[in-house]
Amino acid sequence: MNGADLDGALLLRTATSNSKQPCVILDSHHPKDYLAIRRLGERCEANGLRALWTVHDKDVLVDLLREHGFQPHVLTRAQTGLVRKLGELLVYDWRLARIALRSRPLALIGKTISLAQVGRLLGIPSLLINDDSVAGNPQYRYLAGPFATRILTAECLGEDWGARQKSYPGLMELAYLHPNAFQPDPSLRDELGLTADERLFLIRLAAFDAYHDVGGRGLSRALLMQAIARFEARGRVFIVSEKPLVGELARYRLPTAASRLHHVIAACDLVIGDGLTVCVEAALLGVPAIVVGSYVGKHRYANVIEEDFGLMFGFLPGQGEEILSCLEGLLQRPGLKGEWAERRRAMLARWSDPTDFYWQELCALIGPALESSRKTSRSATIGSTARP
Repeated sequence: MNGADLDGALLLRTATSNSKQPCVILDSHHPKDYLAIRRLGERCEANGLRALWTVHDKDVLVDLLREHGFQPHVLTRAQTGLVRKLGELLVYDWRLARIALRSRPLALIGKTISLAQVGRLLGIPSLLINDDSVAGNPQYRYLAGPFATRILTAECLGEDWGARQKSYPGLMELAYLHPNAFQPDPSLRDELGLTADERLFLIRLAAFDAYHDVGGRGLSRALLMQAIARFEARGRVFIVSEKPLVGELARYRLPTAASRLHHVIAACDLVIGDGLTVCVEAALLGVPAIVVGSYVGKHRYANVIEEDFGLMFGFLPGQGEEILSCLEGLLQRPGLKGEWAERRRAMLARWSDPTDFYWQELCALIGPALESSRKTSRSATIGSTARP
């Protein structure tokens, strides 16, 4: 039977008649990766599949899952340095494989290298979801791609990953930021103690400690302090940082839970930072964003957001004067929020919420296994009730 021809929801509900509830493993190493598949995991649970969450401890990832009511399996702590990262990858793969051997999931789902490698090793189908360009994350192409059963990418990625690739019109971030999935909380401004007409600004600082960030650079200290000074002259500024904020920067720490970040972003007048994900999230929410990093220009989806929709501006670390000029121009631009709202509407007219697409591909991937499980369960039931 072709899994693509199965009614996914009906099939998954039927499978719960098994004495051991079938499951999937959803693996995440970054908050964005988790958020992109959160609703997919919830849909699995709603249709009779137990969702097991596996993560490594990075930034606010573990806190985020727990705030959402999940109890993830924390397999490793994020390491720094290339050698330690390679060691962590081996340990993570081994621990993920042990969980997979115990639970025998029908699929491994997410963006990580580990899920593709472990899936191939154990003969478990893997659904790899990735929007990163090879130029921005070259290791991913040969560490994850060759081992995945199915690879889901945004159409704007513009790269050929072979016959196992399926593409959709959108981005991973829209799985949790599309209007279907997210509505800003208007009480956020009161939560932060802002007056009705007070402007809000956010700075995102990355640690540059991911395996693909080795040697990368972002906002310099001098540029950071100049941005803070310009923001403070016009409103309130907060900083979200992967590294601890110490000294004079500590007072800018955002005082909200990790799960409130996107409500903060949506309320902002402008976002600047060297963390690409938060700047992309701001752009997709219709908030002007300036991203600074040595990776700028290497990720196709970020280029499209800038060039096709005009929602974000990217600069290399050495472009200090251009960055400050862009920042000042946006701060003085009249009707900025209304203009960006129109640009966002144009983006949403072309890009959709990808969760339905993820679900359909998952059902097609695991449908035959679920059908086999259902038949086995029926046979076992008949055998156990037959008279000798």
